[in-house]
Amino acid sequence: MRIATVSHSHVALRQQLFFREMAFQGHEVLMVAPGEWGNLGTKDQYMEYLYDPDPNMGPRVNGRFQLKTCRHMFGEDIYQYHLLGAKDLSDAFEPDWLYIQAEPGSTLAEEAVMWKAKKRATFTWENIALRGGEEALKKYDLVVCGNSDAEKIMERYNPNRIITLQVGVDTDHFQARPNVERNVEVAYIGRMSPEKGLPYLAQAWPGVRIIDWTPFDRLPWMYSQVQVVVAFSQDVPHWREQAPNYVVLEALSCGCKVVTSDTAAMGFWLEGRPGVIQVKGHKQPDADLRLERIYGLRDGIQRALEVEVGNEAREWVKTRFSNRNLAHGILEAFEYYG
Repeated sequence: MRIATVSHSHVALRQQLFFREMAFQGHEVLMVAPGEWGNLGTKDQYMEYLYDPDPNMGPRVNGRFQLKTCRHMFGEDIYQYHLLGAKDLSDAFEPDWLYIQAEPGSTLAEEAVMWKAKKRATFTWENIALRGGEEALKKYDLVVCGNSDAEKIMERYNPNRIITLQVGVDTDHFQARPNVERNVEVAYIGRMSPEKGLPYLAQAWPGVRIIDWTPFDRLPWMYSQVQVVVAFSQDVPHWREQAPNYVVLEALSCGCKVVTSDTAAMGFWLEGRPGVIQVKGHKQPDADLRLERIYGLRDGIQRALEVEVGNEAREWVKTRFSNRNLAHGILEAFEYYG
């Protein structure tokens, strides 16, 4: 199968490793990304880090992977940006599937239905503003939805839908490193923004360690030092947490325990899973911190420190969210709808 995928988010190494996995499963993959976006720059690299690959997955079947970069116009507005030359690259590749990861209603999502491809798929979360993109949605052969709420929005526009994450977790990379002590009880790793619950965390656990920005390839060594990672995401007027939070999944894969809020998507993906403590109360209607949430978060962290989960959390992430299994699931959907 020949798969072309285009997105502004392909600038991130996490996305590049996921689509490279599709090539490892015997397919030809063209990935088109901006040369830079935000504070990231696209690099065509393969990380030689296989520390303890899963023997149950069998040998690799090498396909072909290409990563091409384009300049983009109209800044970093995800609805307006334009990747110069992306259409030409995709058309020349003649894909069986063109997979667009862009917001419905965006310039890219609307233009791509006119590119050359046998079949077309697009991805969406629920935090979308369709902006007149409904007609384009009807022309896609498959809509990949990041959670159940996104799927409910899409059901009125397209009958062909699946629910899965945008990309998976490279569980070969995200493993606890040997000879690294878990000498940090509680840590936060991620963006320094209020919607991530940092004001609550500062009050609930003053001794929390805030991990500085760490390159993707070094993250497993950071997780390996931590007992409990906190991701107390809050719903705010401009944002709902739409995924189980990749930091959470990567931390679980490295043997950490995690404390999360019960935002809709976090509950959908994580409730009752090994190594996960969910704390109730996620909506943030005003700027005042709620004491019951501070106390609830404090109690959740204490419970996480005391619980023992062994290797269960990592095994659950490998089964449900590993790049290998998640890529295989999307490829099966392409076969089915192709």
